[in-house]
Order: sequence, then structure tokens, then C-alpha cells
Amino acid sequence: MEVPDIKTKLVLGTVLVIVIAGGLWYWYSRPEPIKTAKDVIEAVTTPTLEVPSNPVQNKIPELNPIDRANPFKDAYKNPFE
Repeated sequence: MEVPDIKTKLVLGTVLVIVIAGGLWYWYSRPEPIKTAKDVIEAVTTPTLEVPSNPVQNKIPELNPIDRANPFKDAYKNPFE
């Protein structure tokens, strides 16, 4: 029986650490399962809003950063308009 050299031990140790880290990441990143009928109804009927809005004014905020970030927006005026 041959004794593995240090490079083989290092490679095997690295692979073992990566497999354990991947298993832990998978275990803790899983979503919690739906357990009751009430949870199912909430999961299906609750909308997820991605755009923040102000319900008092019924306005959606302007999300285009180019309009706010362009310092030369009004610098050039077309003489033929």
C-alpha cells in the first residue's frame, strides 16, 4: 500500500471542503415548505410588487436614472424646431 503524497492529500481535502460547503449552502438556502392550506392561499393570492408606488397620490415614481443623470439634457436646442 502506497502512501499518498502531499499534493494528492491537498486535492482531496479541497474537494471535500467544497462538497461540504455546497451541501451546507443547499441545506440552508432551501425555501421553507408550505405546511397549511392558509399558507397555500397566501402564497398564491399575495401579489409581489417590485415597483414602489405612493398610494396617496396614485403615482409611480420615475425610475429612469438617465433623465436625472444627464447634465447635457437641455444644453442643445435644435434651431429648426
